[in-house]
Amino acid sequence: MGLLVLRLGVAALLIGFHGWPRLHRAVDYVFFGEPWTFVNLVGRLGFPFPPVFAVASAMAESIAAACMALGLWTRWTAAIVAFNMAVALANEAYKGDPIELPALYFIGALAVAILGAGSVSLDGWRRARLTPTVTRNRSASGPLSS
Repeated sequence: MGLLVLRLGVAALLIGFHGWPRLHRAVDYVFFGEPWTFVNLVGRLGFPFPPVFAVASAMAESIAAACMALGLWTRWTAAIVAFNMAVALANEAYKGDPIELPALYFIGALAVAILGAGSVSLDGWRRARLTPTVTRNRSASGPLSS
């Protein structure tokens, strides 16, 4: 139950405060040509193809975080979120800004990437469905017994 709370808490905060608004701006930038200052920030960080990496960051903070909340492809999506937050953490530290928020998102996502989704998740549900149940005859003493 603790992993569920951790997944939902980190993902809900990340999506609510950062991912959803950033995804909207990414959509406006890609489909409607709206200016997006985040692309310039990504370029200043030294990433090649700043528009591509800016959109990837928006997807990490929204779509990957949503998958993490659902427990779908949890280790991979949490690793993507953790990498994104590591970049945000380094950027904030370099600027001299407070690092607490990206650090907390990073630690939460890293914990989920290491620990996995837990049983209350779509990954746990898929794992339970794919694992064959073995019924054993308790009276038999072994494979060679007659």
